[in-house]
Amino acid sequence: MHQIQVLDQAVADKIAAGEVAERPSAVVKELVENAIDAGADRIQVEIRKGGVEYIRVADNGCGIPAGQVETAFLRHATSKLSQIDDLYRISTMGFRGEALASICAVAEVEVITKTPEEEEGVYLRLKHGISEEKSEIACGTGTSMMVENLFANVPARMKFLKKDSTEAGYVADVLGRIALSRPKIAFSYTCDGKEIFTTTGDGKLASVILKIYGLDHAKALLPVDYTESGIHISGVVGKPELARGNRTRQTLFVNGRYVKNHVIAKVVEEAFRNNMMVGKFPFFVISVDLPAELVDVNVHPAKTEVKFANEKQLYDIAYHAVRNAIGAGEKGKREEVLAVQKTEMPKPENFVRYTDGEKIQNPHEFRDAAHASVNRTVVRQFMENTIPKRIEKEPERTMRFREESSVIPALPVQEDFTTQSEERVFGHPERELSVPEQQSMEDVLKPETTGYNVPEKNIIGQVFDTYLIYQTEDTMCLIDQHAAHERFRFEKLKKAYFAQERFSQMLLTPVIVTLEPSEKLVVMENLKYFSDFGFEIEDFGTNDVIVHASPIAADDKAISELVLELTDALQEQIKHPIANFEEKALDMISCKYAIKANHHLSLPEMQDLLSKVQSLEAQGITTCPHGRPISVRFTQTEIEKMFKRKL
Repeated sequence: MHQIQVLDQAVADKIAAGEVAERPSAVVKELVENAIDAGADRIQVEIRKGGVEYIRVADNGCGIPAGQVETAFLRHATSKLSQIDDLYRISTMGFRGEALASICAVAEVEVITKTPEEEEGVYLRLKHGISEEKSEIACGTGTSMMVENLFANVPARMKFLKKDSTEAGYVADVLGRIALSRPKIAFSYTCDGKEIFTTTGDGKLASVILKIYGLDHAKALLPVDYTESGIHISGVVGKPELARGNRTRQTLFVNGRYVKNHVIAKVVEEAFRNNMMVGKFPFFVISVDLPAELVDVNVHPAKTEVKFANEKQLYDIAYHAVRNAIGAGEKGKREEVLAVQKTEMPKPENFVRYTDGEKIQNPHEFRDAAHASVNRTVVRQFMENTIPKRIEKEPERTMRFREESSVIPALPVQEDFTTQSEERVFGHPERELSVPEQQSMEDVLKPETTGYNVPEKNIIGQVFDTYLIYQTEDTMCLIDQHAAHERFRFEKLKKAYFAQERFSQMLLTPVIVTLEPSEKLVVMENLKYFSDFGFEIEDFGTNDVIVHASPIAADDKAISELVLELTDALQEQIKHPIANFEEKALDMISCKYAIKANHHLSLPEMQDLLSKVQSLEAQGITTCPHGRPISVRFTQTEIEKMFKRKL
């Protein structure tokens, strides 16, 4: 049996450091929180090599008195509390007195600090917890902390760190969330000599959101401001168009401290019920301010989890706060529409028209003059040849059947890359095209043959603009049009991808996508992945990237969403690698450009899609990439049993 012994102080310090300084972002978080507690209104953060080589956090706070600088690096040394009762009414960011000691135990630390009352500042250098140099130095009021060679004396910890760009992304995420909690503080973040973001410190939350998330987020915010029973809920929630497929853009503060609370996130999502698509998560930055004695922040070493004295009351208040914000936004929309409807249009007699230099006061005279100079036959032919016919939806019918005598002039379902684009193959320089070839309209509109043909007489129609109905000799089939087209596109993209064939389309107008700082670092680090999936992306300054080519021919919004979704997938891949990541990414691409539900198809389009379904079934494929069935079949016997024709 091993003997019980007291651990050496150096070993104990390294163990404790594992809870507080687990990675560079945790070090930045602790140092920035100390700067906030010092009353700073300007905080500068600079890192190199993901923060492992160098971290500097400088502020203009109150500084550390010269006689207490060394004491600040001792374990459990703090100015934030002095007695046990203070633990239950904590209003500062830090209070344990472990941050500086833990950081110092696993790194080399330099500090330059000065208080307003002192004429000169103090310089102190420590290496792995041991003071090496202390001297006076000329400096301004505030504190500057430099952390170098993090984990140099704990090599086992180094192998658990991610790539430098990933660690820098974690730093950007942490610092961005802290900046959102303190709009009155001007933050700046520099990584490897490049400025990532800066905030103005003007006290406006929207200004910080603009710097971190971009203009599209800043323009689609609903303010939250609600107080009940001494609890104040403030901040913003995003309109439904800002919703994402994950919760990465959800930020919660409790008394100014960034925390993680999935229950409150669920409450916000519940408040958006019936206002947002299923599977999407709202954007929000919400701050909860309540008496310090009603919240316990001393439940986690990193202080990212809290306990509430009355959780149910808090959740009810948070729900009503968000519902009021959503309701106010909807009311504003309605009032805006009503204002437009109430706007008086100019009366016809006030119109003044000009034609051929001659002034016509009467609009009827103008109409007659115009008609006299227009060839109606030419206009009609122009409109018929250029403007697609619009099929009005009959509200009283939810199902359309084909008419035997009608011929519907519509195009088959199309794919977004053709034989021309498939000629561009990775790994074969002799076949690489020096100038991207533009597809002609004839190539784009050319139907793709699958070798299968569904007779028109077997196609019954489309129901709810989502499901196709066709019959065989003794079977009726219901086809989910989105699932079927998505799976067909997925198989085609997968085949092209693993054959190293490029499926990319140059965009006539490049698309600019605004990302979070951490997201942009991921994109720039993984440009090879994006290129393999058909994207051509370049840095466009600050937090923007510009997309010159994409695997789908779609509008700017769809391309931006696809870039964001792939970025989220890459971030998740970094945290939790999966073997079939490529297939997951190809599924996202195929889903984005597949036929959607509630989309009406013409008879030739139905015929084309059903031929694709038959080609999939011939390969034994019966589900979409998510596992949902493509088709549901009913035999004639089963239908007759439903109607009691057979027992």
